[in-house]
Amino acid sequence: MNDKFEKTLKELIPYIIIIGILYLLLPLFMGKDAGFATYFIQLGLFPLTAIGCGVFYKIKKKRNNIWLCLIAPIFYAIAALLYGMWRDSWYTVLIYIVAYFLCGYLGLILGDILPINKKGESIRSLIKKTSNPPRRVNVEEEPAAPDNFVAKDPEKDVDLDTSTTEDDIEAILQSIHNRKQ
Repeated sequence: MNDKFEKTLKELIPYIIIIGILYLLLPLFMGKDAGFATYFIQLGLFPLTAIGCGVFYKIKKKRNNIWLCLIAPIFYAIAALLYGMWRDSWYTVLIYIVAYFLCGYLGLILGDILPINKKGESIRSLIKKTSNPPRRVNVEEEPAAPDNFVAKDPEKDVDLDTSTTEDDIEAILQSIHNRKQ
């Protein structure tokens, strides 16, 4: 077998086991009729399992894996064959297969978006990486401005007063820095 495929398969074994057990054993609790348990399992537990596995995989591995998205539909198709769900409404089973694939992909997207620790990084280290480092200002170089200080930007003739926020000042300094380069 291909080494890359073997590595991918080894990464997916826990997710295959979790999804396999849930998708193959929970239909035992679904009745022949479309009762509450059937809807709860097919519309609640199965999609949440696919989304949850996608989120956990993305947090742990930091990369998308289309094979993970295929685990839930494959096991649902197997369960549909085992429990005879195809006989009554095969088109509904196909819709569920597509929906579970999309749920797995949604889990990968959510795992990328959510601000959760990835590979042991703390939240503080992530914030420090994204924020600009503080500037050091020598007190002797810049005297403190009086309360009624008004300055003009030579490039834009913008009046600056004491109500100007630090974000405004940072934006002006950044634009001046970009012009120099």
